[in-house]
Amino acid sequence: MRIAVFAPDCPFPPDRGGRADVWRRLLALRGGGHELMLVHLYEPAGPLAPKPQDLTAMDAHLARRFAFPIKRGPWRTLRQLAASPWLPWHAATRVPEGDERAALDAALQSFSPEVLLLEGPWFGEMVKRTADRLSVPYLYRSHNVEHRYLRGQARAAGHWRDRIAWRLACIGLERYELELMRGAHHVFDISQEDRAFWAARGVRGSWLPPVPEQAFRERPERLEPSEVLFLGNLRTPNNVRGLRWLIAEVLPLLRVRRPETCLTVVGSRPTPELAQELQAQPGVRLRADQPDVQPWLFGARVLVNPVATGSGVQLKTLDMLMTDAPIVSRAQGLSGLPESFASLLRIAETPAAFADEILAALQFPAPPDPARVAARAQFTPAGVNDAVEAALAGARA
Repeated sequence: MRIAVFAPDCPFPPDRGGRADVWRRLLALRGGGHELMLVHLYEPAGPLAPKPQDLTAMDAHLARRFAFPIKRGPWRTLRQLAASPWLPWHAATRVPEGDERAALDAALQSFSPEVLLLEGPWFGEMVKRTADRLSVPYLYRSHNVEHRYLRGQARAAGHWRDRIAWRLACIGLERYELELMRGAHHVFDISQEDRAFWAARGVRGSWLPPVPEQAFRERPERLEPSEVLFLGNLRTPNNVRGLRWLIAEVLPLLRVRRPETCLTVVGSRPTPELAQELQAQPGVRLRADQPDVQPWLFGARVLVNPVATGSGVQLKTLDMLMTDAPIVSRAQGLSGLPESFASLLRIAETPAAFADEILAALQFPAPPDPARVAARAQFTPAGVNDAVEAALAGARA
């Protein structure tokens, strides 16, 4: 089957949750024998600009790819403001103009997709237009309840400019999400909680969770040993706030009882200020922008997730579950997962309880949990293909 996938960001390298979620789904669909075209936006310059080797790595799995650059400036901002009564801010950035639109139309016409897969709401205008023009169905995969997620990020943001930017992005978003879901032939939700949220608003769908990286590779032979490991994007406000809570509130309690405790932070894109802050902390090691985090993930004695806000499913939780190391997490780490997963993590909300759980995990290592091994079977590439086939069968019926 020919599937055109519209992704909100360049999904490679898959160095943070949203990118990894999309990229692994592409790999799963490609492994299922589907022919893929990817449409995405990209940063034209700076540290986030895709490198030639990144584009080559993506193209090895794609039949076709169409990308256009993020544009900024006064004219672009005015266009976004003019569209704001009906089009959310980030969706407006993903409406190509002029020659780019004509070129994308031609590329899609040539590829002749049998179905479109919309990853989140941001490419909604292009997908609706393409679906109508080519008379093909579109499937919608939610990454979050986006309007709630962005509001949470606004509350967690440390700078007033970031808070304003996150709140601007929320304007009209709930209405837009509902419109896209109601027009889709099928809706996939990233989490069980999101599915229930939209079902209460009349949207019928099914659960399509992320696929952990370990589903595509063997356990790494080379490990990077550490005691306590935090793994995650170091730009999103909820991750940064959770990490600071861990260092300021939990780590001092641990050191009273175990002075030698060391925290390793492996994450992408820390700001210079955050990097300096972490490097100044005694007993904290920062290992930023690692090309492969798997040796760190499997080399840790204890994995921690101190993030307290967010929505959808935290991909870091799934990646942690692929290891046998104990996981100490706040309750948010279970967001969107089946209730049965609660027994697979050590849940603690207060600093004292979090410190107690880490200390117990360090002092009394437990053998691999058979229930954890069984839970991994729910997150496979085959599951992605089965879900898409079932959705399309329903659309044809």
